[in-house]
Amino acid sequence: MKYFFYFLLAYFAFDFIFKLVVPLFLTGKTLRKGFRQMKEQMEQQASQQGGFTNRQADSRSGGSPSAAKTNPTANSRKEDYLDFEEIKEG
Repeated sequence: MKYFFYFLLAYFAFDFIFKLVVPLFLTGKTLRKGFRQMKEQMEQQASQQGGFTNRQADSRSGGSPSAAKTNPTANSRKEDYLDFEEIKEG
């Protein structure tokens, strides 16, 4: 009778571990991998579009963060702006 209870205890312990703990661990691992891939894709798209990159990514690649940032108004041309006239009421 004593061994029967040990068997039941072991069965429920393994059942708990393999039906709850292991799937949670695997799901968390899959989510972390997916988020990492999504972050890399977003950084890649931002760098292709000339957007700002993450400072951490710049420091890993060896580039300086200030060199990666560009001033958008410095490269703009005069034709990009429209002239307007103020209308005075009264």
